[in-house]
Amino acid sequence: MAAAPTDLTSDMEAIEQHYEEGIRLRRAGVFNEEEWSQHQAISYTALMVLGIDGMRRLGTRCVMECAAAAV
Repeated sequence: MAAAPTDLTSDMEAIEQHYEEGIRLRRAGVFNEEEWSQHQAISYTALMVLGIDGMRRLGTRCVMECAAAAV
């Protein structure tokens, strides 16, 4: 998920589509309880990683702007 900042929205959409597909498969009876739990864990982990990456980028930007303002 090493995306450019403008790609974060498309990454979020891809995660949402993945999750929605899992819901569809769960309703169709394709996923058992363990598989559904794994699918949810993957989706939630992807969202957390994307969020952490976004916060890291924001922090880096803030530090860079503060450093530039101090010069």
